[in-house]
Amino acid sequence: MSPQIPHLNIVVAFAIAAVAGYAGFSLWIMWRNEDAALIGDVLGTWKSFAVLAFGFWMGSSSGGKAKDAAKAEAPSGTPADPVSVHEVAP
Repeated sequence: MSPQIPHLNIVVAFAIAAVAGYAGFSLWIMWRNEDAALIGDVLGTWKSFAVLAFGFWMGSSSGGKAKDAAKAEAPSGTPADPVSVHEVAP
């Protein structure tokens, strides 16, 4: 099965670099800063990231949603499987 995302290796590399960079920034903020609001913002960002990652995991692990384009069947035209029709104006 071929990946559906173009340049998947580049996307993954940038994602890893972004998380590593923010992790380094977060550690620097925790050690060097005494501003409670800034520390709270950094921790809140990590919490939001965790919620996003969990939501993505839940969505992507709900098997059967994605179909291989080569194996996709043509719509049957029944009410349960309608055909998309676009009217052409004369």
